[in-house]
Amino acid sequence: MKSVRIQRNSVAYLCAASALALLAPMEAANAQCAPDNALCETGTLQAGQGTGFGDIIVTARRRSESLQDVPIAITAMSGDLLQERNISNVTALDGLAPNLKVIQNGANTVSYVQIRGSVTSNPNPGYEPAAAMYIDGVYIGKNAGSMMEISDIEHIEILRGPQGTLFGRNTLAGAINVVTRKPTGEWGGRLKVGIGNFDRRVGQFSLDLPRMADFSVKLSGLWSEQEGFVKARANPYPGVGDDAPTIKRVGDEKSKALRAAVRYDPSDVVTIDYTFDYNRIRNTALGGVLQQVGENNIFDPNSPAYINIPLYLYVQPGSRPRDYYGTDSVNGDRLAENVDSYMHTLTAVVEVGEATIKSITGYRDMDWHQRLDLDGSPLDLAAAGSDLSYKQYSQELQVSGQVGSLVYTAGFYYFKDNGKSTNPQEYFGVRSDSRADFKTNAWALYGQVDYTPPILDERLVLTAGFRYSDEKKRIDREASVGGVVTIPAGTELEKKFSSSTPTFVVKYDISDTANVYAKYAAGYKSGGFTTDTTNYAAAITPYDPEKVDSYEIGTKLRLFDGRMTFNIAGFLEKHTDQQINVFSPSGDGFVTLTANGARSEIKGLEVEANARPFDGLILTGSAGYTDVKFKEYYPVIGGENVGNTNAIPFVPKWTVNLGANASLFESDDLAVNLAVDMTYASSYASLAYSTLREVDPNIYNTLGEALTTVDARLMFSEIPFGNSTLQATVYAKNLFNASARTAGIDFGSDFGGIVVRNDNRPRQVGLDLRLRF
Repeated sequence: MKSVRIQRNSVAYLCAASALALLAPMEAANAQCAPDNALCETGTLQAGQGTGFGDIIVTARRRSESLQDVPIAITAMSGDLLQERNISNVTALDGLAPNLKVIQNGANTVSYVQIRGSVTSNPNPGYEPAAAMYIDGVYIGKNAGSMMEISDIEHIEILRGPQGTLFGRNTLAGAINVVTRKPTGEWGGRLKVGIGNFDRRVGQFSLDLPRMADFSVKLSGLWSEQEGFVKARANPYPGVGDDAPTIKRVGDEKSKALRAAVRYDPSDVVTIDYTFDYNRIRNTALGGVLQQVGENNIFDPNSPAYINIPLYLYVQPGSRPRDYYGTDSVNGDRLAENVDSYMHTLTAVVEVGEATIKSITGYRDMDWHQRLDLDGSPLDLAAAGSDLSYKQYSQELQVSGQVGSLVYTAGFYYFKDNGKSTNPQEYFGVRSDSRADFKTNAWALYGQVDYTPPILDERLVLTAGFRYSDEKKRIDREASVGGVVTIPAGTELEKKFSSSTPTFVVKYDISDTANVYAKYAAGYKSGGFTTDTTNYAAAITPYDPEKVDSYEIGTKLRLFDGRMTFNIAGFLEKHTDQQINVFSPSGDGFVTLTANGARSEIKGLEVEANARPFDGLILTGSAGYTDVKFKEYYPVIGGENVGNTNAIPFVPKWTVNLGANASLFESDDLAVNLAVDMTYASSYASLAYSTLREVDPNIYNTLGEALTTVDARLMFSEIPFGNSTLQATVYAKNLFNASARTAGIDFGSDFGGIVVRNDNRPRQVGLDLRLRF
């Protein structure tokens, strides 16, 4: 029997994996469980049992349980499936889970992760993410630079809905948990090389060394390069603006990742894991193409207000323009997006009688550099940059176990970070500079129990959990506009925040193949200070934590003798003190102001299903529906409530994913499979602007357009190659070359009605070769 060791984040949150995890070949036997933020729970994915799907079995409550039987909304994808889809970071997960949207807007290393309608729509390091990202149980503190390459992924889990009890701060939307492969102590490895259009070149390896005494070591690495699909063109109008661009293409990607993992297990009751990760990224940012300038405004040559700046010459209307005329950024700096990061993780697990004690220690050091040409032209009109030097440290101690019918988890968590960020900008020849040095100190206590009362044939499970979080933030600000100081040096601010996030779950097993559950969970996103504003009043005004109360009901079913699984969940989430990032071009520069004056209601439905109608064919499907509405929104204190007419960004009403994997041929030395996936997302707002067309600016010039893409993979596997096996995959992403606007910026009439846009990638084709030995 093949098996995959799978960990889960809590004794209560034992989760049903998506059918996506079953599409890939199963992982090697006895792959090791890796820690996550709450409790590393050992489970086994047992494949090919009977006529149905394999079960993901967990032993978190000291008895075997199938994830299909426990109450949580989660999608899990195996490392092999991620390899076949060329997924090595979170960005490529877009659309692969219900009500999940991952957007890139002007950046390759920063993405906006939206889950169930909640999102932080600004990459500036002063803002906290709405969905948390974890790598082997260590929280990644900032969106900036978080989309790094990960060289050896075992599986990824996408948890939907608030995870405040066991994960804590900044998980009001959900959490993405990346689990890497651990050393096996047996000689073996994997090698992958790939080529494709846009000059794609990929090399990846992992090598397990033989066990040495009580130590096991794994080394892995990844190198990837790919050209952007929009070419930078020289200025076709000599004498107007700059002539030569500083880049060749927009969206070039160059990444290197190295990883070393060491496991020390001197006995059956002690395991210590250490990992070191290094990431180097040298990209060109996804600069927006100039889509339009405002009629009857300062850049319209037919307008009396025209200021004799021929920006209109560089307008490229229509879908997916292939040319880019932006040349440089602040002070003529080269357009770029660079990340250098180091990460250390130390995890120790000790079994003490019936209890498990765990320590998770994490340290990350990251430098992020970004330069953008905001107007998409060779004219020196609008440019911006960001620089961040960031360090974080976290320590978690936890204990878990079972006493009779009671399964418990309890822990203490500590987190601190410090960062130094600068945000230079130029607009109409005026230079602004903003500096922020910030620190966070946070701690939390949490606990959660599952109780199975001796009634109803022990088919009822009651879960209760609670977390108390406390944090303090400090910031030191400075800013100037046009050489005039607007925020004096030494402007120091401090604010304390605290929050309580309970969880309650009731689950009932109707039969061995069906269950229903109801859940209440609370979550919050940390408060803070607006770090990129040059306005003094905005800089010294803190914003409070955003809070959410979530209600969810669901059912999970096995049908047709296990040949089909069907899971459905409905949810209602109520947000208060909502943090709204409002892009605001003004006399002080291009800044994002954060307002707390909003509350919203989000409701939706999620369906996931998989079926094996006959041997050799697997069908999968998921669909998410989200209805998000402001109940109140006051962008100005004491001003008008515009909740009925303002949009929440990056929230499509519908997301759909359908897939099929068919076995075309199978023998002892060759297996041929064809896999096809379709992903759909309906339209969405890119900015928190008005839905009324008469209001300036509104959502329509930058509306994310509905998009359907089809991916296909033809896989030739199990090919003998000496003592190893070879797999060749021919793939096409966006097979039919569908095109749509994915994001954009509308600067509004006060800045000449400049509108820039970003589009999805065109068709990509290529060949990957994978060798296992």
